[in-house]
Amino acid sequence: MHFLNPMLQSHPMESPFIQTWLNRLADKYTPDLFTPSLYAQSSSESELQVDIFDARHGSVIYTEFSDTVKTAEAIAMQNGRLFSVGHFHEVYKTVKQTEGLVRIHQLQSNEAIMPSCMSAHCYLVESALCRHYADLGLHGLSGAATRVRQDYSCDYVSNSLAYLDSSLAKGSCLFCFGLEPYLLNWGKPLESLSVQALDAFNIKRPVCIVSSDFSSAYVNTQLIDRVKASALGKSPTFKSFIQSVNKHSFVTAEAMSILPWAFNDHELIWQLSELCASFNGIVEQAERQGVCHFEVAIQSQFVTLLFNSLVASKPQRHCSFSTYETYQCHIDELARLDHCEVLKSSQLSRLNQQTSVGLSMGRLATSGFKWVNDYHFNELLVPCKSVLNNGCNLCLQSNFPSEPLSPLRLAEIASERDIEAMPAHYTCEQRSLDPSERITLVQALHAVTHGAAQHINMRNYNAVGGEANFMILGCDPLCSGERLRDVKIKSIRPSIL
Repeated sequence: MHFLNPMLQSHPMESPFIQTWLNRLADKYTPDLFTPSLYAQSSSESELQVDIFDARHGSVIYTEFSDTVKTAEAIAMQNGRLFSVGHFHEVYKTVKQTEGLVRIHQLQSNEAIMPSCMSAHCYLVESALCRHYADLGLHGLSGAATRVRQDYSCDYVSNSLAYLDSSLAKGSCLFCFGLEPYLLNWGKPLESLSVQALDAFNIKRPVCIVSSDFSSAYVNTQLIDRVKASALGKSPTFKSFIQSVNKHSFVTAEAMSILPWAFNDHELIWQLSELCASFNGIVEQAERQGVCHFEVAIQSQFVTLLFNSLVASKPQRHCSFSTYETYQCHIDELARLDHCEVLKSSQLSRLNQQTSVGLSMGRLATSGFKWVNDYHFNELLVPCKSVLNNGCNLCLQSNFPSEPLSPLRLAEIASERDIEAMPAHYTCEQRSLDPSERITLVQALHAVTHGAAQHINMRNYNAVGGEANFMILGCDPLCSGERLRDVKIKSIRPSIL
């Protein structure tokens, strides 16, 4: 979608910092760091079994959230594939024509089945690198909380640094990411994390705290000395880096590419060797939030190599994967736009039914306060309803790793449009960002299921004979009254768990 503002397609995971980090890792990569698994997912016994899920007794099966919500009495799955959908007796009759062993699962009255969610345009490899380290953002050190911290402050950061310092081996760099500088001090200068302030913490190791958008960082003198001792230390680039840090007391966007040189060879090899564990941790965490498929953004051949090695090293996952090459500039059949936060009215008018728009929905909850205090002439912030009114397909995207991989949280934000990170004295009305752009719960759930599948051009999503992308929930997401982000997801791909 290149007729739109190209800045709308930028992403922190394609920042100079990440690019330099990947280049340094490429110099240390060897194939023996990843061992392919010989585990076989399926067996002849499981292929002969057909599972029928019965929703005739007070439960519900949603097959699609569309203008008319589609439901079914029963669905049948065989070895993770959708076998039949419809009225129970029709499904049972179809299943009995096979030679497989039929297992009937009666859903409890408080349970529901709905399509599993897609995570579109997700930078999994780069996020796995970041997840080696602590997250100093709004969702806790592990980044897994589905609500922002209300005690987010400079004291929280300093206490976290002290805790992390006590758990690290001697000499290791205390590296953290995900910091939200604007929200720490509500837009005022962040003097408490200057070089001099971090030195005063008396942490006897290099400290580097990178912002959530990877456009700035806060470092101490030991970190600067570590970069000086690297191969870059005697170059003119390092001299400019020092001048910039002395001027601003933090690392600006122009100097971010220098920071990965603080990692020594031992740390780089450790990052590569532990990448598989970090990658699998992300996937498992996402599965618990209802994600059954990742579309992985690929920005270089080295990322492709790492991704293929990671998937091959442990294939027995319930999630599936596809890739989207961001380094190839082209207009694909779907004419898609990814990670959009702001659209001008003139740009909206140029969208049509062939366009699929991916909105970074979670950013509304964390950056909305900053947005409304910025200058946005003739611009709409994450305009969900306007996108749908223009006949476009809508996909809700996560800005992971700066926020959790929780599609149901994104759907909730789209239907409520509440800003979660705001000063305490603001009223409920002031915490809603442009209520006219709210969409219904059904539309929001469509945007993280079938809408997301259409965005990544996944043909035959939940079609009979294809993969069964369904999950079992602990309640009815449309009728229970429970907050979407709190809905318990009991399983995805239930017939193979």
